[in-house]
Amino acid sequence: MRIGIYTNPERDQGCVVSRHLAQLILQHGAIPVVDEKCLGVSFSDIVGVEIDNYSSSDILMTLGGDGTFLSAVHLSGCQDIPIVGVNLGSVGFLQEILPEQLENAVIRLIASDYYIERRMMLSVSCYDPTGQHIETNLSMNDAVVSRGGSSRILTLDLTIDGVVLERVPGDGMIMSTPTGSTAYALAAGGPIVHPQLEIMMITPICPHTLHNRSYLASKTSEIVVEIVDYPHQALLAIDGRRDIYLTSGSRVVVHQADRYLQLIRLGPDNFFADLPQKIHMRGKAR
Repeated sequence: MRIGIYTNPERDQGCVVSRHLAQLILQHGAIPVVDEKCLGVSFSDIVGVEIDNYSSSDILMTLGGDGTFLSAVHLSGCQDIPIVGVNLGSVGFLQEILPEQLENAVIRLIASDYYIERRMMLSVSCYDPTGQHIETNLSMNDAVVSRGGSSRILTLDLTIDGVVLERVPGDGMIMSTPTGSTAYALAAGGPIVHPQLEIMMITPICPHTLHNRSYLASKTSEIVVEIVDYPHQALLAIDGRRDIYLTSGSRVVVHQADRYLQLIRLGPDNFFADLPQKIHMRGKAR
């Protein structure tokens, strides 16, 4: 078995935990894979570590916080590789393993003593005012249309399944998966949704209206957000990892992606049991 190690050197100072993980993987008979070009850190002094890109891995392990996990999901060629996170951050909604559990986790991973939880993802496409396709990306958490660097109100037209629902002036709009319901959408007042459900959420950001409600749409729905009469560049941010600037008349089209995130689970689903502590940790001073 080949196990990719993707770490955040800012969270793992000197890659101490990552190097320990590589040694544990070797000790228990598997091959650790590290992309030194991606990490900017050398592992060549550990005999048996394979230097390659992560697409050659059977499993991908991330070390850091939720942001590190999101970055790993967007690695080229890695979208279909099962992934599991080691929590070196403060919240860890997406992390399964604590540092002190590393050896036991490695043993179980190599023995295939785990199950795969499939998480819904979004396909996000954007088009210029003439209808010309700009690009399409996958999103695990959310796609956010915001006012970019301007303080001016951004007006958006929201359409679901061909029905024009409303014109929303404000700071923007978040289209999110259930996994993303505890991210930006939560801060904007959206609902908390169990990550194994398959629905899409549309949550306005600081709408300049007399109501502020999220929409929940079926996984088969198509969501269209169009920028209306905006004299500046609006910003489409996908998982906080890809920024695309759009002009007035541009459209963003969102629907369920044709692939799922393959999330490795070593234990039972404790989403609601863990939720209060994780939300508390997000606001805790460091």
